[in-house]
Amino acid sequence: MTEPGTHAIGSGPRIRPNAGSEVPMAHAIGREIIRAGLADREFIDRATQGFEEYRQLVEPWTVSLAVKVTGVPATVIRELAQAYARGEPFRAFDGTEHDEDRALINLSLLTGHGHTDRERRTPFHLVRHAPPVDLTDEEYPVRLTQGLRLDSHNARLHKGGSASSLRRAECVELSPEDAERYGVVVGEQVRVATRRGSTTVPVWVDPALRPGVAFMTGRPPDGVDANWCPPRASCPVAGAVEFEAAAIRIEKMPVVAIRN
Repeated sequence: MTEPGTHAIGSGPRIRPNAGSEVPMAHAIGREIIRAGLADREFIDRATQGFEEYRQLVEPWTVSLAVKVTGVPATVIRELAQAYARGEPFRAFDGTEHDEDRALINLSLLTGHGHTDRERRTPFHLVRHAPPVDLTDEEYPVRLTQGLRLDSHNARLHKGGSASSLRRAECVELSPEDAERYGVVVGEQVRVATRRGSTTVPVWVDPALRPGVAFMTGRPPDGVDANWCPPRASCPVAGAVEFEAAAIRIEKMPVVAIRN
């Protein structure tokens, strides 16, 4: 599993904002482009509409606020703004969402890299950030995202054929940093607790995950109530169900001494 919302500028390193914070990061980059005088005003006036509304939308997204929401350092956000204004490609990998696409289109329009017809002006998209319903805090500090693994789509499994070598039982996938933080290793049983309940599953370590983000398939382990995670919310723009996200804590299971 690879975390959604992984970005790169040109050939530089991947930038991994907190899950669900891609739109705020794009807004902060847009605000920084405007603030630094890097917006292509000739292109904006000639080929777009709604710039003033867009400027007002991104104005609250200061670099300092974006750092708190996205987890991306301020210097990186400013470097991204400079790089994008120079025309270096900004690409999203692994699970680009509809709103994120629209926020990135805004950056293209802002810097004059958007494709438009001379007869038609392209509007800026007024994409508003909707934070996850289940927020993290000191008690539940980890963001659990849920989706499908590759083995869920294996044709042989659906046809009742032989088991795929990729298939494994439900587990919680952690970053190497979080596995070290909690003192757990691959295969070790941990309790995953949400505000609605808890379940016990083994650990899997995925280097693609950033610290503070965990992954599970979303199917409840055997004997666990399906409601132990919060229900999904719907996107008011696309009408689609959002990628599930819950606030959790990881509890290391106590060691039981074996008496002779």
